[in-house]
Amino acid sequence: MLRYQIVPWEPSRLRPCYSREMEPPAGTFLAKVRDGSVQLPVPLRQFCEVSNWTLFRVRPQSPDRLEFQPVLHGDVSELTDDFQSSLSPEGCLWIPAPLRAMVGLGEQSVMMRVENDVIGMYLRKVFETLGFGP
Repeated sequence: MLRYQIVPWEPSRLRPCYSREMEPPAGTFLAKVRDGSVQLPVPLRQFCEVSNWTLFRVRPQSPDRLEFQPVLHGDVSELTDDFQSSLSPEGCLWIPAPLRAMVGLGEQSVMMRVENDVIGMYLRKVFETLGFGP
């Protein structure tokens, strides 16, 4: 049986942790998952680069959703048992195998968007729920 931990509300999420040079891209973007990595769509990749989002905590939020929370320079000491991923020069984020297994993530397309200073990744099985069905 899979168990998911509800992430408590954090007051630090009230202040933006991104660059004022570029607002988060609006909308939802399709991305491809290949060889255990997700290729960020160009608008998300550019936003991450401008905002210096290069290291992420990767957390399951539900059986259909992962969350990539940026780790800012002062937060590195807080990394403990979480899964982490670094943004590659090609704009890919590797997703640890245990997390891929938890959500049933394979070679597929996913939806991604910036939400409250994190990047949400939704698996295809929730496309219809979010209004993107066939």
